[in-house]
Order: sequence, then structure tokens, then C-alpha cells
Amino acid sequence: MRQPRLPLLSACLSSLLLAALAGGPARAQEAAVPADPAAELARAEKLKTEAATLRRAAEVRFKTEEIACYERFLVNRCIDESRARRVADVRKAREMDNEAGRIELAEKNRRFNERKADEARDAPTKAVERAEQEARNRADSETRLRQFSEKDAARVKREQDGKSQAMKAAADRNRKDTADAHRRAAEARAAEGRAEQAKSDKAYYNERAVKAAEKKAEKARKAESGKPSGDAAAPLLGK
Repeated sequence: MRQPRLPLLSACLSSLLLAALAGGPARAQEAAVPADPAAELARAEKLKTEAATLRRAAEVRFKTEEIACYERFLVNRCIDESRARRVADVRKAREMDNEAGRIELAEKNRRFNERKADEARDAPTKAVERAEQEARNRADSETRLRQFSEKDAARVKREQDGKSQAMKAAADRNRKDTADAHRRAAEARAAEGRAEQAKSDKAYYNERAVKAAEKKAEKARKAESGKPSGDAAAPLLGK
């Protein structure tokens, strides 16, 4: 039976797989001693990169070997063996990814624990700062409330003073109006009294004038009745 040679590509891929495996599992078995966080994260990133390279190389090698298997006598056995190698490589790549994930998770936990430790360490200081800030806030609130109360009290006082002044002015106007009304009423009564007096005086003077006229007329009648006749008076005039 003729044993065909695998293509040169298969040999190259095998070299890549060996290189990836040499760097991956060996580092995955290192002691889990806390190291530099940056170095650990870099190692996790490298493990993921090597796992991806191993996975891609396993797929390419399987496809290449699958084609080569069709030139062999036991085709299915050849393909199964190639597939088994691919599965083993994929499993190793998965282990490398898992190791990278554990490293990243450990780093996240470390940061979380470190943050919690910092918070616990700073908790008393932060509590004091928070209490001081709350005290300042209360003082500011009380100051603003007092200022508001003072302003409100001043406003109420101004309003009350304004109302008092308005009421006083209204009372003054009422007193003045009442005094003016009384004065006008007194003036009206005085004018009415003067008018009545003038009317009474006029009636009195009219009555006196009438009486004087009557007396005068009476005197005139008497004088007229006491004169001698014309014949009797003539001798007297001749003498």
C-alpha cells in the first residue's frame, strides 16, 4: 500500500501547534502565586491569543489532512485520527482560554477586594467628612431659613406698617371730612339764620315804613281838614 506524504503545509501547521502548546499549558501550570497585575493580564491576553492561533491551526490542519486522507487506503480511520487531533487541540485551546479567564477573574476579584479594602480603610475618614458636610448643609439650611424668616418678618412688618398708615390716613380723612361737614352745616345754619334775620328785618322795616306812611297820610288828612275855607281866608290875606 502506498503511503502518500502529507503536504508541506501540514508539517508547518504541526510546528505551529507544537509552538502554541509549548507556550500555553506550561504557563497554565505555573504556581498560582499573586504576581504583578499588569504581567498577569498580559499573560492572560497572550494565552487567549495563543488559544485562538491553536484553534485556527487545528482547523486548517484538519482540512489539509482530511484531503490527504482520501489518498490513503483507510480513509475513514485517517480522518478520525485527524479529527481526534483537532479535538485535542481545540480542548487544549479551550483550557488556555479558561486559564486566561481565571487570570482575568482573579484580577477582577483582586481589584474588587482592593477597592473594598480601600473603602473600609477610608470609611472612618469618609464618615467624618460626610458628618461635617451634613453639618455644613444643616448650618446653610438654617442660615437660609433664618434669612428667609427675617425677610418674611420684615415684609410682614412693612405690610402692617403700610396698613396702619393707610388706616391712620383714612381716619384722618374721616375726621377732616366730618369736621368739614360740621363746619358746612354750621355755616349753612348761620346763613339760614342770617337770611331769616334779614327777612325779619325787612318785614320790620317794611312794617315801619307802612306805619310811617300811614302816619304821614294821617297828618296830611288832619292838616287838610284843619285849613279854613277860601272866603274866610281872604281877609286875612288882605291884611
